[in-house]
Amino acid sequence: MESDYGEVLDVLGRQLTACAAGTGQLALVTGGLAAGKTHLAHAFAAHAAATGALCLTATGSAAEREMPGGVADQLLCGPRVPRETADRVARLLSAVTPQTEAPLLRRLGAELLALARQRPLVVVLDDAHLTDGLSARLLAHLRRRSAAAPVMLVLTRWDWEQPATDRVLTDLTRQPHTHLRLAPLTGAEVTGVLAAATTPEYAREHAPAVHRATGGNPLLVHALAEDHRALGPGLPPAPHGLPHSGPAHAQAALSCLTRWDGALLTTAQGLAVLDTAATAPLLAEVTGLAPATVGRALNTLTAAGVAEGPRLRHPALHTAVRTTLTDEEAARLHSGAAAALQHRGADPVAVARHLLAARTGDERAVGVLETAAARAAEHGDLAFATRCLELAVRLSPDPRGRDGLRRRLARTLWQTDPAAADRRHAADRTALTRGELPPRHATGPLKHALWQGDQETVREALRARAGLPQERRDPRTEAELRLAHRWFYGTAVLRETGAEPPDGRGARVAAEDLWSRAVDAVCDSASATSGRTAVAGAEHLLESCRPGETFLEVALAALFALLRGDRPDLAAAWSDRLHEQAVRGSWTTWRAALGAVRADLALRRGELAVATERARACLGLLAPQSWGVLRAYPLATLVSAATALGDTEAAEEAVRQLPSDTLPVSVWSLRFLCARGRHHLDADRALAAAEDFQRCARLAREAELDVAELAPWRTGLAEVNLRLGRTVIARDLAKQQLERTRGAGGGTRGAALRVLAATADPAQRPGLLRSSAELLEAAGDRAELARSLADLSVALRSLGELDAARAVSWRAAQEAKFCRSTAGGSYPPDRAAPVAVPPGGGEPDRAEVPVLSDAEGRVALLAARGFSNRDISEQLFITVSTVEQHLTRVYRKLGVSGRRALPELLPLPRLQSA
Repeated sequence: MESDYGEVLDVLGRQLTACAAGTGQLALVTGGLAAGKTHLAHAFAAHAAATGALCLTATGSAAEREMPGGVADQLLCGPRVPRETADRVARLLSAVTPQTEAPLLRRLGAELLALARQRPLVVVLDDAHLTDGLSARLLAHLRRRSAAAPVMLVLTRWDWEQPATDRVLTDLTRQPHTHLRLAPLTGAEVTGVLAAATTPEYAREHAPAVHRATGGNPLLVHALAEDHRALGPGLPPAPHGLPHSGPAHAQAALSCLTRWDGALLTTAQGLAVLDTAATAPLLAEVTGLAPATVGRALNTLTAAGVAEGPRLRHPALHTAVRTTLTDEEAARLHSGAAAALQHRGADPVAVARHLLAARTGDERAVGVLETAAARAAEHGDLAFATRCLELAVRLSPDPRGRDGLRRRLARTLWQTDPAAADRRHAADRTALTRGELPPRHATGPLKHALWQGDQETVREALRARAGLPQERRDPRTEAELRLAHRWFYGTAVLRETGAEPPDGRGARVAAEDLWSRAVDAVCDSASATSGRTAVAGAEHLLESCRPGETFLEVALAALFALLRGDRPDLAAAWSDRLHEQAVRGSWTTWRAALGAVRADLALRRGELAVATERARACLGLLAPQSWGVLRAYPLATLVSAATALGDTEAAEEAVRQLPSDTLPVSVWSLRFLCARGRHHLDADRALAAAEDFQRCARLAREAELDVAELAPWRTGLAEVNLRLGRTVIARDLAKQQLERTRGAGGGTRGAALRVLAATADPAQRPGLLRSSAELLEAAGDRAELARSLADLSVALRSLGELDAARAVSWRAAQEAKFCRSTAGGSYPPDRAAPVAVPPGGGEPDRAEVPVLSDAEGRVALLAARGFSNRDISEQLFITVSTVEQHLTRVYRKLGVSGRRALPELLPLPRLQSA
């Protein structure tokens, strides 16, 4: 029966009283590892000495277990024994031989009984299971002769199932004795220990978790309390619901494992390696221990609070136990675990984890690693899939199979580190340029060459594919490659290699393949006059896109087709959805690319700070060499946003990150040139701006990649010429931009109309600028809208329409305030830019324009749309009096006398004509 610490001390105290009365006593105290037996032995020895008894103590030791008389020497040669007695015992022990053992036991027993005649004798032996044989026989000899003597023996030992030949118990415990089993600490006792060692608050909150993590083992409880004191309060809850573990807990657990024979530590090592897969039979097979030994060890570890069945109780113990393994030992255990689990038909992912930890295997492991990699990739664990494939490549004995694994590894690596994937494609790329690579293997290096802008490899691959018979060509792959190249690199190379027919319609290799047909529609929209016809096809593609499965450039082209088709709302929704999937699945390359799209969309909405944040975040996801040509895209967004914010230093820093003379020609590099040109223009470097825009024009034409919405170099070059006083050239360029975007709407046409207005007669400017503002407002581009409104205010002022000019100026200031933009309009520096003033008259005031509260804005907007005060109160669920109070404040802030002035000031669905 188990007893708690206090109950055991009480029983021992009563036995001590009986001993003092002349009745010999024998008590055996057992318990789990570190259950408090040693503490109890010391406490009772101190109590016995305090009562006047002669208390002799000793501790069994594995190091002295084979030393005859080691414990006897501790008992009879210690400081509490008279000097002459100790000297006699020392001489006797030094001369012991097997032949003299019997008389020696009689002499030593007599010495002990002689000591007991003077006062009660108490012998306390801790860790009795580690006693040497001679000392054990001495204690048994003493017990047989002390039934009527004031002698008390107290032995402590672990609850380790001993064989029948145990040298302490086989003889000694045949005699009358009291067996006391020390129970683990109860929950209440754990609370008390923690309260004394830490704080009452910590004890109340964490005692149940500490008890669960230690099984009530006092040593482990005290260790966790020590770790809490060292780590300090305020730590967030551990994810596993158990207390935080530190060095003290780990060391205490290891001390439990190393105080008995090696079976305990070996079993714990097996538990740490097998983790949740551990069972007693599997432990025996992996560790090489006998099943019976494993069973005893698991029982002992469970009683000690280190384990709970075939599981270590605390996750931190896995790490602590693994530190006891050398690299070779760990590899052996993991290799054994992999073989045993594979033989039992375990989950390939579980087997693969052990193979990776062992860093070795045989050819049978290759299939397991392949399957595990596929399953891991499905769940987005690309790092694990990569490691599986790397080991499979190393273990594969078949050259052809190894090449297939290497290509699969390259595809997987590309999802997280395209630069690393490029190294895996090196052999195929070399074979491709020599014409030695079979066409069926050319897709991987071709896709990567597109990512890197390696046009030579692209040419070779396209030529090789063009020579394939129709039946050997995959329609979907053909369509995807053509789409990627046409949207982002133009059609020049496609025509040169025969991948693009002269009519520019693309190779319709599978008219019944719905995917290919949707790809073809989006492909054609890259060079069509309007992109609206491709919106449905783009959505069909995006509905089927999955990160890691679809060609990333297909998703990007579909998103760009939505932008070109005047559906930025759809582009934003789809990019957000795909980005969320990429984040959940750890598809880093997709996440980075879609982050660049989301940054661009924020820029197009005039959310300049958001665009900057997103661009910088996505750039941090991949190393510069892994971005390929796409790196120019987020950098272009950074340059554009910084320019619009007036942050010249940030724009210059972004420009320096990408020397343009090394850029392969792509839609991304063209966008970067346009962004840099705009930055030069705003910094009054008109000639540098002209050079960038002209270079963009030349490269776009050579590559047949002149998509006005994606690289609006004509608008930029028109602004340069306008700045230089070349009005006629500026007008022609602006008209060309409008002609190339015929049938489209949105920001591109709005910006071109703004520039065209600057070249028109003063009387024509307001109409052009109102049209520009309407398009920009519909597109949601508030930064460009602020520029057009600023120009409109100047145009109205020049015609003497001062009230309207003030109203539009106020609106321009509000839009610029939203965007945090400092950019002005299109007028050359010698023309006065508008100043934001309240529209009620008076001198221009450069102080900040008052901003309406949310409630005031809602009321003012409805009033501007013609609703009565009662209508407004019913729509907003407020009283008419509240409506009147809001309107009074609105009029005061805006400097107007009544609601008739509101339509010119507030953002209605379409700007009101003057």
